Amino acid sequence: MTDLDQLLNALMAVRDEKARAREIERDLLDQIHAAAEAEGLRRKFDRGPWRVELATAANRRWDHDEAIKHVVARALDERQVDEATGEVEPSWVTVSRAVKECAGIGYWRVGALRQRGLDPDEFAEVTSRTPSVRVVPIGGSDE
Repeated sequence: MTDLDQLLNALMAVRDEKARAREIERDLLDQIHAAAEAEGLRRKFDRGPWRVELATAANRRWDHDEAIKHVVARALDERQVDEATGEVEPSWVTVSRAVKECAGIGYWRVGALRQRGLDPDEFAEVTSRTPSVRVVPIGGSDE
């Protein structure tokens, strides 16, 4: 077995362990929420050496097309007028502000920007690079 084979085996073992740890963590979170509720504890409380804050995230399946359509439509109705000059704010300014406020963009699609003739490096600074390795069983699918 080569060093590369050993490294690949180790990587897959680590990924399996991470998946098992995530399952254990999910189970513990469920149990902690249930135990706190059974004790009548509220969202924030102190317990032993810990200050605890319980929260529940809502997983949503967004209809992005509908949401953006409505955000844009409302933004166009919110165009601002400069009181000093009487000039109406350009629609693109209003729409971009509304999208930034409502969408919480965390990343940009580099390929899509390039397809529109835009250089992603004009809008972002590369702060680090993270190597990745995709490993799929031969004959398997990575999709």
